[in-house]
Amino acid sequence: MKKNLFLILALALSAHLFLLVNLRFTPWPEMLFWPYLILKGWLPYKDIAIVHTPALLFDLTIFYKIFGVGLIQLKAYTWILILITDALVFWVAKKLWGYKEAILALLFYIPFQLFYEGNGLWFDLALAPLALLIYFCLKQKKYLWVGICWGLAFLTKQTAFWFLVPIGLALVRDFRPKRIKSIALGTLIIFGVASAVFLALGIWRDFIRWAFEFGVWQLPRAQGQIHLPGLRQLLLSLLPFAILSPLIFEKGRKNLNLVAWAFFGLLGVYPRFELFHFQPALPFLAMGAGIVLARFTGKKSVLVLLGLGYLVLVYVLVGKLWMKGTRFFEPEVLEVASYIKKNTDPGEEIYVINAWDSLYALSDTVPAIRPWIPHLSWYMELPGVQDEIVSDLTKNHPKLIVQGEYEETGLGAYKPAKVTEFISQNYKVKGKIGRYLILTPNYENFVFKYLPE
Repeated sequence: MKKNLFLILALALSAHLFLLVNLRFTPWPEMLFWPYLILKGWLPYKDIAIVHTPALLFDLTIFYKIFGVGLIQLKAYTWILILITDALVFWVAKKLWGYKEAILALLFYIPFQLFYEGNGLWFDLALAPLALLIYFCLKQKKYLWVGICWGLAFLTKQTAFWFLVPIGLALVRDFRPKRIKSIALGTLIIFGVASAVFLALGIWRDFIRWAFEFGVWQLPRAQGQIHLPGLRQLLLSLLPFAILSPLIFEKGRKNLNLVAWAFFGLLGVYPRFELFHFQPALPFLAMGAGIVLARFTGKKSVLVLLGLGYLVLVYVLVGKLWMKGTRFFEPEVLEVASYIKKNTDPGEEIYVINAWDSLYALSDTVPAIRPWIPHLSWYMELPGVQDEIVSDLTKNHPKLIVQGEYEETGLGAYKPAKVTEFISQNYKVKGKIGRYLILTPNYENFVFKYLPE
């Protein structure tokens, strides 16, 4: 039996990896750019405006330090993380329910992990295995480890806060103060180590400012930050969760907690609705589905129907994303990166505006502004930010600026008034690659204090 289970697990993981390799990959620019800058000596939060907690970035930076910064390395890191989550879904389901539930949970998890835009690294993806470990440790009554895993989860993404609700419900059901103390101790161990690191790096105040004062309190209410789905998109995204309904109405409701964990796992979709924000909920959806589907293993007609639905889902995924290349690495982006690299020295300061920040990492250059601020209105419109950027551009006088063409609507339409005015007065268009303008100094009208020799 063990050999058969291992074979099934190996085949499932191989199939998942095959799909990951051949479907469109999304390397979010920040997952290259932020660790790249950290390896260049830039301090997170102090030199880089980041609104997320740092555990994933620190881990990814260590990975890049060992293997180098690049797309292949990012893909490898992402796929290893996904396969680890696969194995955890299988292992936890087998430990808590049985081999049938484990197999069905994994088979359910794989296509839906892809359906919810999981082929790309973002904080929600890293939160999924940690949430699953919290749940398992809670079921096993390993309360110190619950605290440790939750602390790591919160330092991965702030939305791990929501998992405190199902944790609290489980503790209230069988209340014992010692358990709460153990969880608190585990959390304090993680937070204590993190605080010591922040203090040693001198970034504690900057961390609080960006990750909490701005990221938690200001950003969700910022104009343009709230992005809600249409009714059709909302219904389609929630439809797979309907499979959990039998757990709500079953006698004894002994697996109802999975519904709660799935619900609180998907609350990260607000305020910016994107399918990949569902990732922390998927392990619980998959395990709940495994329990429900295991009840139909003796009914061939139901299994045939479910099997056909499964194949249709895989077919739709394959048809939509098969061999669609890599997002943010379109030919014109690579051409721009190549141009920058040929016309600058390694580590030279340039400025990229309204374009992917991964261009810095791809061209081995660094921003001419410090701290680096994302080209988004809710950052750029903060008091004094544009004045600081103009001051840095004046002082550092980058010889090259890459500016993406502005769109009529959406995030790409935003123009920071002071920065764009400064650029238009002091830079001229030298060339154009696709939708990207290559700008160089217009020394006749320049206001820089320090001119090149």
